[in-house]
Amino acid sequence: MEVTCPTCSAKFKVPDTVSVATCPYCGTTFHVHTGEESRVDHFFFPPMREDPAGRLLKFLSRQYGAPADIVGAKVTKKELHWVPVYFFYLHGRSKSNETVEEVEFFGIPAGSPFVALLTEYPFPIRGKRFFDDSIVKKGKYYEPDLDREKAEAIARSRLESALKKEASEENSYAGELELTVKFQGLVHYPLWEIHYEYGGENFVNFVDGTDGRVIRGEYPLMSDARKKATLLGAGVIGTGFVLGLLASALTGSLWGLVGGLAGGFAGGAGIFTKGSVKKRTISEVIKAGRGNVYFQPV
Repeated sequence: MEVTCPTCSAKFKVPDTVSVATCPYCGTTFHVHTGEESRVDHFFFPPMREDPAGRLLKFLSRQYGAPADIVGAKVTKKELHWVPVYFFYLHGRSKSNETVEEVEFFGIPAGSPFVALLTEYPFPIRGKRFFDDSIVKKGKYYEPDLDREKAEAIARSRLESALKKEASEENSYAGELELTVKFQGLVHYPLWEIHYEYGGENFVNFVDGTDGRVIRGEYPLMSDARKKATLLGAGVIGTGFVLGLLASALTGSLWGLVGGLAGGFAGGAGIFTKGSVKKRTISEVIKAGRGNVYFQPV
């Protein structure tokens, strides 16, 4: 039979024998016959069946400057962590500007040593299941340290800031806002911590337990790759210097040289920080420079 989600109005089919369903689009759990939301608010995501260590090493082997035999590295630790995450459905709009509107499904890590790692992480909303006590024995389990009310305040502040930012980008004023912050439940999310050894060094990595995405990966950069990056960075700086000299000669001002050097150093620095290091830190899902402490140059 076809049912309609009471939160996002999405339509989807469920078996006739089901009395409680979870919307695959927004994560709302509700009674299919009455449309009332279920009071069940504790869920978990089942871990994938694929070996996370194998998935990690294959991903690393495809990266720039990675050793060709890294897929055979010795895995020294493989531990599953169950991280508590509060999920919210956010919907906000400006009452005075109909083009300013935001809809988002937002997960807030509520405990464990991995809060910084998973802050701003794009958690999926599909695939959660009702909580099963048996998962506690299948890994390291963490209770929430953050109150649900505080998490809701964080989500509300995020939504308000997003609306004001959108209005600012449109060169308009957000005005009075209408905010909807709906709690979608506490979810225990699987996270694999994987350590491997290569060339006498230990590398620490984290893999999404649901689909194998590498959240944070480390690998040694081969010396040939570092040399190439160093030469390329120096070449970019040298090019900036030459172009700066030409600009100064044409304009009769030192500002041309200053601009050329500034551009050259900016480009060269980016190459040096990524390609002239002994160890690289990368991610499939989180971009560097977003404030996440795990993604600073090593």
